Amino acid sequence: MGFTLTTPALVFSTISLLMLAYTNRFSAIASLIRSLHDEIEEKGKDNIVISSQIKSLKCRVKLIRNMQFLAIIALFFCVFSMFLLFFEKSLAGEIIFAVALVLLMISLIISAIEINMSVHALNIQLGEKDIS
Repeated sequence: MGFTLTTPALVFSTISLLMLAYTNRFSAIASLIRSLHDEIEEKGKDNIVISSQIKSLKCRVKLIRNMQFLAIIALFFCVFSMFLLFFEKSLAGEIIFAVALVLLMISLIISAIEINMSVHALNIQLGEKDIS
């Protein structure tokens, strides 16, 4: 199987769908942070539970930012790889494409970490509701 111009192009749809999923997660968390912040402002005092939730959400937003950044850089490297292949620089194109795949894998690992944090937070929230 040869490494051709179409090989890096196959990753484009994957990265596009990942970016959409990452952006949706970011938007949902940003909205939740805003509503929790408004709740703190409305009550006029700092609620420890809400503050800890906001702190956790801020950490997750940073993870999502990193996931998005790595996916964007991976997409850039795919395009650069195609550019190199177009100019018949096969070895360089293959190496750059390999770097793109590594960046994409790191993005996915961070995504798994963020999802784990999300599940943990939901379990804590459900545990508190069971006690009430």
